[in-house]
Amino acid sequence: PLPPRLLARPGPVLLRMAGPRLGALLSHGWSFCRPVRPPTTFRLVTGSALRWSATEASATAAAASPQSPLRDVPGDRPMLRMTARHKTEKGGDARVAKRVPWIFRDEVDNFEDLLKRGAGNAALLVNVESSEGRELGIAAFNLHRGVNIVARMLSDNVAVSIDQAFFEGRIRRALEHRELFFAGSAHHRLLNAEGDFVPGVLCDRYDQALCIQFTSAAMEALFEKQVVDALHAVLSPQAIVRRCDVLNDRTMEFAPIYPPAVLRGQYSGPTRFTEGGFTFHTDLLEEAGCSGRVFEDRPLRALLARQLAVRDAGDVSGLRGLALFSESLGILCASRGVPTTCGVVGAGADGGTGATRAHLERLADRNGCAERVSFLELEEEASVALLRSGCPEGYDIVTLEPPAFAPTYGRVEEGMRKYTAWVAAAAGAMKPGGLLLVVCRSRTMSPVRLLRCINLAIWSLGRRAEVVHRCAAAPGDFPIHIGLPDTGQFQSMMLRVH
Repeated sequence: PLPPRLLARPGPVLLRMAGPRLGALLSHGWSFCRPVRPPTTFRLVTGSALRWSATEASATAAAASPQSPLRDVPGDRPMLRMTARHKTEKGGDARVAKRVPWIFRDEVDNFEDLLKRGAGNAALLVNVESSEGRELGIAAFNLHRGVNIVARMLSDNVAVSIDQAFFEGRIRRALEHRELFFAGSAHHRLLNAEGDFVPGVLCDRYDQALCIQFTSAAMEALFEKQVVDALHAVLSPQAIVRRCDVLNDRTMEFAPIYPPAVLRGQYSGPTRFTEGGFTFHTDLLEEAGCSGRVFEDRPLRALLARQLAVRDAGDVSGLRGLALFSESLGILCASRGVPTTCGVVGAGADGGTGATRAHLERLADRNGCAERVSFLELEEEASVALLRSGCPEGYDIVTLEPPAFAPTYGRVEEGMRKYTAWVAAAAGAMKPGGLLLVVCRSRTMSPVRLLRCINLAIWSLGRRAEVVHRCAAAPGDFPIHIGLPDTGQFQSMMLRVH
């Protein structure tokens, strides 16, 4: 218990306490504070919440990280107040209390007040509290009225300073995780947004070059410099390049679309690296393509390589392949001796996530299989006749990697129709007994929805098929936040079509 003379003082009181004793402040009108280490100074105001002393907090953080002066003062942040729960486990702070890192527009009680507080800015860094005044953490708040996900949680401890040192810690933890999966390799996805507890930030590592993308407009507006400085401090790359390949996410965030640009250092592209005897060729300053997809496709390449190795004891003579919207799978088949037709996105085609013809030609040249690669320009509508035009007798192996036809829940029905149409076209262009690999990158397409589309497509052709491989998870360098299972947008399914 605090002494009576302390309670009687009218003004703020500065106390310095070690961790567990902070949990004792449960009475006399002061709110609960979790234990904090190391010992830090707090400003206590009778009858109100526990708040930081801005001066002491700045001095403490500056001493801990002398390389970067503190810019974020926890006690100066505005407060985002959640709405009250309309049920015990629904509404208000119910999701955030379970460590779900997204806050939606209808969960914020003082949205208009925050807009006024941040007038003229794109984003605010806010403390989050429940309708009862319980502290929930820190979030980056998007000030655009049309955004559905208005805030993304950075930490559940309001005492943390969000600065360069904070991001350095998250990057080092992500790097340690990658070293468990890719020991000795410097080519992988380094940061996968919420999956690595750096919301709205993607970063791909190409040895001495890093490629960074922001899926959150608030994170970009508030912390682009701090994140770039932290990446440079941890990895010391020769270049850090910014891209905006995640067009759907940036559109929903009302974020501008920038051309690829070098933010730090000097980039001498293109970047080349080898995996299992297959050479990759990536130019991070080329506007076409999608950074990180080469890493996301890693298990698909391994699956195809195994199928080609065991088929007829490795004898691939007489086989024909078709790769639709592919970035590397078609060229991989060609490099293993299978003549392959690559369906590329033409003018006016839907999507645009597939590689361009020029990129595929360079990749085929690097792997010495250009003579086994032909090209077919795809149209907006799926067509069996078009796909069979390159091989009237049908294909033995077909890979289908369409763009995200259902990027939002409002477009699920439209996306399911397109997935069904393209699977039907791909299966209709196959020989009996051929292998069809279907890849889905729409986060709103659950495994059940995708399987319904595939089943309907096969049934419409009067054919039969069985699933021989199914995966609903990306590689180890694409972790998913446990509170956001729906963001696991990568699915793959291999079928044998009869």
